[in-house]
Amino acid sequence: MGSTIEGDERPEHTVALESFWIGQTEVTNAQYARCVDAGACTPPRATEWRNADRTEHPVTHVDWGQARAYALWAGGRLPTEAEWEKAARGTDGRIFPWVDVVTNDQRLNFDSPQGTVPVGNYLAGASPYGALDMAGNVEEWVADWYAPDYYAQSPSRSPLGPASGLFRGVRGGSFNSSRGDVRTTRRGRALPDTAFENVGFRILIPAL
Repeated sequence: MGSTIEGDERPEHTVALESFWIGQTEVTNAQYARCVDAGACTPPRATEWRNADRTEHPVTHVDWGQARAYALWAGGRLPTEAEWEKAARGTDGRIFPWVDVVTNDQRLNFDSPQGTVPVGNYLAGASPYGALDMAGNVEEWVADWYAPDYYAQSPSRSPLGPASGLFRGVRGGSFNSSRGDVRTTRRGRALPDTAFENVGFRILIPAL
């Protein structure tokens, strides 16, 4: 986990995790709508999310609390930073979810003015475990509080992040990210009560 590229990604270190299932794609508008209709989630802070042509786009304009509420309603939770990174890069230290260092528009939606696209369109960008869109399309909320120096003190087994903080972590790049921001080790942060057009989430379910 981690890298030598950015200060908050240092040091590189090994962690052990319990087994888990993670969503193959980010949660879509159609999936999130079922939670809203059930009364367990509040609507995103946007108007077009219910449009028929956006049902398979990742849900965006949701804050951390809304993402967590959906995950709990669906029987899971948000992944930790460590779990998210493991699902994105595997165990061989890759910089991107795929095996080499080439990024192109066949592998991910990035550096693009078009906004989000339907999930699961980039099969060539799959992670070692078959997870899709872990680079590009939208960044994703994770469970952890964010601290730039956390890796220096992280436990070696199932790290959960700091006990408190100002920001929650976001991982993965988005449609408006540059090549450097879609790396598997790139760490982001945002205030938990904010919502953005380029941030969504996926859920995790612990293995039995």
